[in-house]
Amino acid sequence: AVVSTQSTGGMAALVEGRLTDAKRKLRETVVMANKADLNKLTSTAFLLLAHIFVDIGNQSDALEMVKSAHEIANRIPDISLQIWSCKLLERLSGDQPDKVGEMRELREKLQGRLEREGEECRASPDNSLLQWLDSEFPSSCMSMV
Repeated sequence: AVVSTQSTGGMAALVEGRLTDAKRKLRETVVMANKADLNKLTSTAFLLLAHIFVDIGNQSDALEMVKSAHEIANRIPDISLQIWSCKLLERLSGDQPDKVGEMRELREKLQGRLEREGEECRASPDNSLLQWLDSEFPSSCMSMV
């Protein structure tokens, strides 16, 4: 949300001719976006490493990688990485039924949230344009054109 606000503010400043303000806000946007992307990349790399460690039978290093990835995914937050890390933690905690149950419950909660958000997006009138294929152009989209 902050990156989006900075980006919008930077674009508005550019359109209004306030170039110094636009440069400052857009540079801040780049810095924040890069930081978020690096966190996402780091978390993804940890999860991929965990899969590799699982495949070679090194459960302790796999668990360490997944815990780090899960921590970053929660901090960002990134729901897809959270679900992925929960699934791996669930798999790696096989000898701890309480932990397995906790991770399964969290994963199911996150998946439900992701599904609800997807349904809300599909039901939004703003997305009726996306549903238009071979029929008449939707009248609800006329205001967007």
